[in-house]
Amino acid sequence: MPRKFFSGLFLIVSLVVGVGAFGHASQWWRHVAPALSALGADPKFTSLLFSIWLFVSGCMLSFGVILVWVWLRMRKGDQSLLMIPMLIGAFYLVAGVLSCIWVGPFFALFVVLGFLLCLSALGMRRAQTAR
Repeated sequence: MPRKFFSGLFLIVSLVVGVGAFGHASQWWRHVAPALSALGADPKFTSLLFSIWLFVSGCMLSFGVILVWVWLRMRKGDQSLLMIPMLIGAFYLVAGVLSCIWVGPFFALFVVLGFLLCLSALGMRRAQTAR
């Protein structure tokens, strides 16, 4: 039971991280670009911000794909990849906490995702070693 629970939780968090890339990217065209245009922002600044914005979306998508790959491997008993979800989870935790402080409560989502990713990865490992 715990093995299936943590495995399912890990997969759900991994998919949310990956699919979040599309929500992040869509915000550029919905909110950011129109706001920059209304402010009369320098086109070079807008292009730079656009590149960074899409890079971050690509990173989120890449994290999601990597995490699903790790999930597939860990389900087969490969525990050597545990460091990957732990690093991504720690990054989400730290970035989420700092962003909550500096920007606002929306970034608590990153704290929750990071925590659940670390928890589920460790839970999968413990359940695997308990077999």
